[in-house]
Amino acid sequence: MKAKLSSKQSLWLMLIICISFILKLFLIFIYKNRLTLSSDDLNYIKSAVALLKSGIFTFHNYNEPTVFVMPIYPFFLAVLFKVFGYGLIGLQAVRVVQAIISCASILIVFLTAKKLFNEKAAFIAAIFYAFYIPNIVTSGYFLTETLFTFLLITMIYLSVVFVEAPGKLKFAGLGLLFTMAALCRPTAALFPALLLIYCLLRNLKFKDLIGPFAAFSLVFVLIMTPWWVRNYKEYGEFIPLSAASGNPMLQGTYVDYKQTPENTVYYKLGNNAFETNKIEVSVAKTRMKTEFKKDFWGYLNWYTIKKTIYLWYSAFYWKHFFGIGSTIVLGMHYILLLGIPVLIYCLFKNFRYHFLPAALIIYFNIAHCYYMTFDRYAFPLITILSFYSAYLFSGLFSKTPKTKIHTI
Repeated sequence: MKAKLSSKQSLWLMLIICISFILKLFLIFIYKNRLTLSSDDLNYIKSAVALLKSGIFTFHNYNEPTVFVMPIYPFFLAVLFKVFGYGLIGLQAVRVVQAIISCASILIVFLTAKKLFNEKAAFIAAIFYAFYIPNIVTSGYFLTETLFTFLLITMIYLSVVFVEAPGKLKFAGLGLLFTMAALCRPTAALFPALLLIYCLLRNLKFKDLIGPFAAFSLVFVLIMTPWWVRNYKEYGEFIPLSAASGNPMLQGTYVDYKQTPENTVYYKLGNNAFETNKIEVSVAKTRMKTEFKKDFWGYLNWYTIKKTIYLWYSAFYWKHFFGIGSTIVLGMHYILLLGIPVLIYCLFKNFRYHFLPAALIIYFNIAHCYYMTFDRYAFPLITILSFYSAYLFSGLFSKTPKTKIHTI
């Protein structure tokens, strides 16, 4: 495998990225503020505006400091709103910046697929991700998906690269990326444990990892400390990440998310969102125990198989644009889902090399199944599957009989 791309290959890659960027810009400037889901996205905008006006980090209740969401995305919005304002120009500026981040993700997808497989698979993966309709559309939404996906796949790429020659400075940089990802979405929390297992599987000695992981941890603690101190001052408790698990946990206790007057649990709200979250966690746990006693295997099926299906079976494409319907998008979605059996195949061929991408997908799947799952939460993971779906197609269209998998 060539270390560097030729000028012609670099030109093709830039062309893929530029066309994807133009499509995103076209969407952004045609649809403008129609690029909204009228849900969390509006709350993120209001949170950023409140942060600018009052200096208080809020989310649902604008008179109350929040630990409902992690702060990095509202702060990201606030910085751009500070420069461009929070009228139409400011909103469009954010969308354009997110389109740039999304295009940077295309480059990372290419580099990761090239590292895992070869240049042909890398180009196909870049094309898959660049023109996956939900990826084009999502950059126009005020949601964490675009930023978190970039952070996640960059962590994967650098992990695969740095494990070959780990060092303190490299892992400090990886620790910075992880901290940003955790401050974006708390589900990233177990990445260090998976990274450690990956390093050990790649035949690195534990003693040689002490220094790099110490640097990794130091960066995490230094950046997270202001967040921990702030949370303790506001609520008198150590809150390492966020405290918003109650509502999605409770919603996830209803099979197929169907609530009826007969099965709905009613409860008294707390004096603030933090107290309400605690109440909802308690109610959810009680309801889970009750339902498991009623029908253990049926409820286990809901929490494992059925929620997994909810996570993967549809694409994060809730509104149609340019007349592109769900059928076309689902076709693209299922092409990328072909990466699942390919990833399993790669694990059998070389478990240790492909452990980290597989472990992240499994971990996120399990984490979301404990709460409420739907296709939006699978969006960052689809990017990982693009590596493996592309590898499948690179083999189908290869002139040689087989495309080799790394053996390290």
